[in-house]
Amino acid sequence: MAYDLIIRNARLRDDTLPVDICIKDGVIKCVGEMQEKVSTQKEVDAKGCLVIPGFVNSHTHLDKADLISQMRPSQFGGTLEENRRLIRGFKEDYTIASIKERASRVIKELVEQGTTAIRTQVDVDLTAKLSPLKALCALKKEFVDFVHIEICAFPQEGVLNSGARDLLEQALNEGADLLGGLPLIEKTRRDRERHIDMLFEMAKKYDKELDVQIDESNNPEDFMLPYLVEKTIKENYCGRVSATHCISLSKVKDEIADGIMERLKDADINVIITPSCNLITRFPGPKGSRPYNSITRAKELLEKGVNVALGTDNIRDIFYPLGNGSMIREMHILATTTRMSGVEDVQNLFDMASLNGARLMGLNYGIGLGKQADLLITNSTTKRGTISGQEIIPYIIKNGRVIIQKEVSSTGELYAR
Repeated sequence: MAYDLIIRNARLRDDTLPVDICIKDGVIKCVGEMQEKVSTQKEVDAKGCLVIPGFVNSHTHLDKADLISQMRPSQFGGTLEENRRLIRGFKEDYTIASIKERASRVIKELVEQGTTAIRTQVDVDLTAKLSPLKALCALKKEFVDFVHIEICAFPQEGVLNSGARDLLEQALNEGADLLGGLPLIEKTRRDRERHIDMLFEMAKKYDKELDVQIDESNNPEDFMLPYLVEKTIKENYCGRVSATHCISLSKVKDEIADGIMERLKDADINVIITPSCNLITRFPGPKGSRPYNSITRAKELLEKGVNVALGTDNIRDIFYPLGNGSMIREMHILATTTRMSGVEDVQNLFDMASLNGARLMGLNYGIGLGKQADLLITNSTTKRGTISGQEIIPYIIKNGRVIIQKEVSSTGELYAR
């Protein structure tokens, strides 16, 4: 067989001998040492470095990305509620062209950093209307050869106010791949329950999956996850729901958390963690206090068998001005804050940044026969070295085609080739 690409000397796991990976028509056709001569259009030498599946950014907001370029000094450092009010002013001036300009710039950066698939939240509300959706639908087509983009219609301003539901339904008819949610935007617990109820009504009507941003605070009173779990089971929507953030799970008593995590597994709900943004999000606190936020129970969720994925969340915008879109940074921060330093922990971090995200997006990722050839040749022979070393991915391969190729000099400086 004539292959489109052969990756030579690829290390698939730490402390294993390198192998060859043969690719044809965007799919892995052979993994092993090639004894006989074969023809190929292109050959790449991984030089014994790790080859891993591409990173999957399971949660970000490309329509807001790089808004930092329009912010004034006085607009930095607000609480979550203050930032939500502030974003409305920016959205009033949105144009499709301006959203595309910012988002396309960030998409290119994500690809450069090894991201081969993205699930982006896109605001659909009475302020932004459908401009963000239209912009991202256009970019999804423009970047199809470089990154897989999945669009989630996100009700940043809620679903209960007049006209909000109509806009979301329109978005589901006009390009959104799935439906998002934000129960905490509603004022009372009953309204938050109604918010979730309405999400399921729309998702079932249009046969769409759900990705609900839930329990963003480090407050045990903001704990809507149990309601979402039981609603998922009641509506026979198991395997079709993702819960993003779930921070309050880390604050409730252990026995309560254990029960909910078991039910998460029963409901086959994915959990998406966005470590950097979760930690920096600030809620109002009593005068003189030091309010802080946290991260959900990542290790415990994994131990329970819940599919846990990773995202960067906001990138250089009002909510996270320091975001840079690096999945390696997110792995590093998650490992540090949750003390995931063991051998199995490191493997889990890579799974969260790639395979687990691919699973919730329905992508056939991995390194084996028949798997989609979205691959990264790293700059290290070990996974731990990839996280702790320079954030450099020398080769990015999408659908079996090298889309970015870099070289690293002996001094560690990067230059394009």
